[in-house]
Amino acid sequence: MHQTFYIDIDEEITSIVERLKEAQTREVIMVVPKRALLIQSIVNLRILKKEADEVGLQLMVVTQDKLGKILIEKAGILVQQKMDNIADEEINLNEQNNEKERNSQEIRKELDGTNEVDGHLDQIGSAHYFYEEEVVKQDDKKLIPLRKKKVAHSLAGEKEKITNKELILNSQKGLRKSRQSNIDINVVPQNLVSIENTRQDNQFYNPNNEKLEKFFKPSEKERRSLKKKEKKQDYKISSKTRQRFLIFGTLFLIVIGAIGAYLFVPKVKINIITKIKSKTIDSKIIGRTDLYSADIKKEIIPAQKVETTVEVKKTYSATGEKTVSNQKARGMITIYNEYSTHAQPLVATTRFVSEGGKLFRLVHGVTVPGTSMQDGQIKAGTIEAQVVADEAGSEFNIQPTKFTIPGFKSTPSKYSKFYAQSKKVMSGGGDGNQKVHIVTQSDIDKAKKEALVSLNNSYKQKIKEVAGKDIILLDDAIDKKEATYKLSNSLDEIVDSFQLTASMKVTAIVVQRDKLKKMIAQMLAKAGNGQADIKVDSITIDFGKANVDFEKGTIDMRFQAKGEIKPNVDIATIKKDILGKSESVMKAYLSTYPDIDKIDVQYRPSFIQGRIPFQEKRVEITLDR
Repeated sequence: MHQTFYIDIDEEITSIVERLKEAQTREVIMVVPKRALLIQSIVNLRILKKEADEVGLQLMVVTQDKLGKILIEKAGILVQQKMDNIADEEINLNEQNNEKERNSQEIRKELDGTNEVDGHLDQIGSAHYFYEEEVVKQDDKKLIPLRKKKVAHSLAGEKEKITNKELILNSQKGLRKSRQSNIDINVVPQNLVSIENTRQDNQFYNPNNEKLEKFFKPSEKERRSLKKKEKKQDYKISSKTRQRFLIFGTLFLIVIGAIGAYLFVPKVKINIITKIKSKTIDSKIIGRTDLYSADIKKEIIPAQKVETTVEVKKTYSATGEKTVSNQKARGMITIYNEYSTHAQPLVATTRFVSEGGKLFRLVHGVTVPGTSMQDGQIKAGTIEAQVVADEAGSEFNIQPTKFTIPGFKSTPSKYSKFYAQSKKVMSGGGDGNQKVHIVTQSDIDKAKKEALVSLNNSYKQKIKEVAGKDIILLDDAIDKKEATYKLSNSLDEIVDSFQLTASMKVTAIVVQRDKLKKMIAQMLAKAGNGQADIKVDSITIDFGKANVDFEKGTIDMRFQAKGEIKPNVDIATIKKDILGKSESVMKAYLSTYPDIDKIDVQYRPSFIQGRIPFQEKRVEITLDR
């Protein structure tokens, strides 16, 4: 058992859905004409399919519209071109055929004169009717009217023969309509029409044509006067009429403004919130330094070998103490060469005299670098060196000052451009029993420990500076050499502070983060039978132990990766399909997308709601994943 619905060409989807819900059987057939509104939009068909599935109906559409058939099949609805063996349709067709047969029989009877058309014609008007005929006589080329006589004509003796089928049909239809509306129709015989035309064509002879012509045709002066009067005529409009025009015009402008505002002012923002789906895999990827491009099938990506040296330089305080007597003061100076671009060697014991006249000598020989050009300016060559007072005594514990080199006095320009500067107080000089600071082994050990911590905290940053910040750097992929240390002062040397320089050489094999994530995204999609479209930015990676061969330049990275699947939502198609639709139809359409969780609709202005604008530029759709 099935139930058949016949759809009108302009019937709305809401009406069709209501009819579908009232179906009495579980099988429904819809007969749809060509170019019907229902089959012109995939949105309407999807909504119809959804409603049929919800109420548990088996739906079939019968249509001969070729484009409609394609859209119906795309919406998942069974479609046929015609129906056979439908009992109720055959009955309807028989009734229509019988009606056509009856109409044809009536036409044939009317053509044969056996139908009641003549009766209808006899009943129109009276059996005898009269018209006035004017009797004239001719007298000296002048027609003089004598009297008017009434002439009777009968329809009984003049039966018109009508051979045009369309006239008979139209007259029959007219007679039927006249009976229904109770309107009397008078049929004028053809001979009466001809007589009236003859009367209209008759012209009376008038010898005074000039007078008549002047009477009916005014003079040129009179015509000009009439034209002036017409121009001066003032068509006055009453105040009541003016008020009506004003009210009508105001209402018209309001209506036009409302229509324009409805069509062009509203905007709508639709935020589509999609469902979150994810995929997880456990796998590994091989990185090779001799590879320049990724191999997706073998799951191999290019890697980079990085070699660099990390250095830490820091000053530490000397905490040891000892008692001295008749000791010479010591300190550090910076020697400047502004004289020449050539380096200048200075032997040990070279003299340096302070501005206060205190003499100090170099402890070790040094070579002062020459000048250089930087940013268009001459920069002096500099070097640090240790000096000791020429004599013992506390008076050599001087404050920071400038020193000259007496050995260059013979060359005034060289003497003025070779000089030294101390930055700290000279210390250690004494005349009696005094306590001074010295560098102890514990000071050195403590300094080395702190320097090593600084090296371990900075070598990863140093590798990223060399290879780039957006890299994957695993602890298993770093090779650290033994740290080396350099002291500015020796053990037990009398100083208040000393400087320690620590350096360490590191080697690492790294891979670019974006290349690794792209490879993992393809692996996740492959694990989902190729149907999943993974969001690369959402991928999270947990690495296991990596196997690294620094000599061959390879790294095997084991990991667990998780990535979100992109929802299958085409914003451009959705926007095109919902333009001009009501909000309820739009929501019903979006409910057909399985990846959409919910939507948020905002209208601007807020009081114009319920329908999506027709203009695409006034609809904004955002996707919240």
